[in-house]
Amino acid sequence: MKIITAFFMAWGNFIALPCPYKKWDGRLKNYMLAMLPSVGAVVGGLWCLLYFCLERNFFLGQYIQISDSIKALGMMLYIFLISGFFHLDGFMDCSDAILSRRPLEDRQRILKDSRVGAFAVISVVLLMISWYAALTTIVFGGRFIYDCLFLLPIVSRSIAGQAVLRYKPMEHSQYKETFHNKEKISCVAIIVLQLIIYMVITFYAHILSGLNYIYECAVVFLFMNIAILASHTTGYYARKQLGGMSGDVAGYMICLSEIVGIVFLAIIQ
Repeated sequence: MKIITAFFMAWGNFIALPCPYKKWDGRLKNYMLAMLPSVGAVVGGLWCLLYFCLERNFFLGQYIQISDSIKALGMMLYIFLISGFFHLDGFMDCSDAILSRRPLEDRQRILKDSRVGAFAVISVVLLMISWYAALTTIVFGGRFIYDCLFLLPIVSRSIAGQAVLRYKPMEHSQYKETFHNKEKISCVAIIVLQLIIYMVITFYAHILSGLNYIYECAVVFLFMNIAILASHTTGYYARKQLGGMSGDVAGYMICLSEIVGIVFLAIIQ
């Protein structure tokens, strides 16, 4: 029951869709973070469904043909809308603080500032251009698209969730009060277990579905590791620049690991 409550807490916090089971227990914040991979599975599953519908033009039938560039725009908007721009907000805050190149105290002050700075605007524009360019390359009819679209949100949220649980939080972080809980080790284990389960399910489904599965599974595995490496690298850099871990840094990690993953996917098509 604890895990179920934590999952729906994570849904209510990190997915913009209405939560089917609304319950909050402040004692389960670490378990809420532990359920981020399953939140990623919901996001990735719906992303695959959107891709399937757009690819087959299910929305408007044969009466109106939508160009691939418009379909790519819809794919891009989805990944930000589904989270209510929650992770993008953290990305912009961290970009503004890090790119200011000011002393640590000033960077932390900028991170907490609700105003939008020039560096945040520049960074988000470059991020959107990169997403759109990559998705227009991918759509439609590329190989192993479903595997990667499903796994990417799971991987990005798994690594970000582990980072929040494992690394020392900033003084103003909302996760500071639960950082020293003994349960965080078991929460990290839950994240890893979920990641493994979703990987096995994806690869098994892929093996059942087509030919050349060894090559394609190897490419998907490489894709996942590229996203994981990007998440760890950007997380380490942000923590070093900002003096600790926070929810904003987690959002920064998610946004950058996902764009690195999607660009890599566009390159290998």
